[in-house]
Amino acid sequence: MLISTRSRYGLRALAELGRSDPDEPLSLASIAESELIPVRYLEQIFGKLRAVGIICGRRGPGGGYMLCRPPEEIRLYDVVNVLETDFLPISCLSDSAECGEADENCRCRLEDRCVTKELWERMRDIYLTILRENTLADLMAGELHKVDLR
Repeated sequence: MLISTRSRYGLRALAELGRSDPDEPLSLASIAESELIPVRYLEQIFGKLRAVGIICGRRGPGGGYMLCRPPEEIRLYDVVNVLETDFLPISCLSDSAECGEADENCRCRLEDRCVTKELWERMRDIYLTILRENTLADLMAGELHKVDLR
C-alpha cells in the first residue's frame, strides 16, 4: 500500500494552511516554497482538494488558499482518498485482474485458497482505520491516535 507524493505533499500543504491564520489565504507559491513542493504539482493537488471542498480559493490581490473547514473536521482519510487513485494495489482487494490469476469475471481463481489474502485485508483495515480515526489537527499536533492491532 504505497502512498504517492500527491498524498505526502497534500497533507504537508494542508498542515501549512492549518497553521496559518484561517482568515488570511496563503498563496500557492508561498506554500510550495515553504514545503518544498513544485508549484505545478501543488496546483494539481489543490485542484482535487478544492473540488471536494477541503480547501477554498480566493482570487485577486491578497488571494490564495485556505481550509474550508477547521483541521479538526478534516479526516486524513478524506484527503488521501481524494488524492490516491488506488492505495490498495492488491488485485483481490480492488476487483482487478492485475495479478494475472483472474478469471473472465475479474475474480481471482485463488481467492478461496489464497494464503495471503487475509494478510492484505488486515493491512488494508489497519491503514484505513488510522486514516479514518485521525484528523488534520491530530497530524499537525503530532498526536495521532493509536490503533488497536489485535
